[in-house]
Amino acid sequence: MSGGAQDPAVEPFRCTLQVRWADFDQFGHVNNVKYIEYAQEARILFIRNRFSSFGLGNLPQVVRRTEIDHLRPVMRDSTTVDVEIEVVHVGTTSYEIRQTIYDSAGDICCTLRVVMVAFDPSTSSSVEIPSGVRNVLEAAKQRAAITEQGSGT
Repeated sequence: MSGGAQDPAVEPFRCTLQVRWADFDQFGHVNNVKYIEYAQEARILFIRNRFSSFGLGNLPQVVRRTEIDHLRPVMRDSTTVDVEIEVVHVGTTSYEIRQTIYDSAGDICCTLRVVMVAFDPSTSSSVEIPSGVRNVLEAAKQRAAITEQGSGT
């Protein structure tokens, strides 16, 4: 592929985000709450990148659950973080992703498991994931399954 574009069936989604001066706490590392913000920014980019070309970028979604493991701090020498997103599970109205946040040295600093729910704002209730979105998610999930099988043997 040209121009560095990512194919959902080939690679997990990955983006680079700026670390801002205000993200650091008095101990010289990124404040824990900022990881949630990085994860949210990456999810927005993921949705735009993977769904927009199919006209699916406006699916209302809400976060139902976020589980986070802080493994090591992002220190002041990191001016950026990379966030990788892999689809783990696709259900009827929700899907689960794994997000990994890396510092500028490439070390894993944080992992998140996030459940996203397709949502109808007019009824304030969950709705079935549209087939077009499901197809994109399933293609990404297949890659995550291949990766997990390969690492376990």
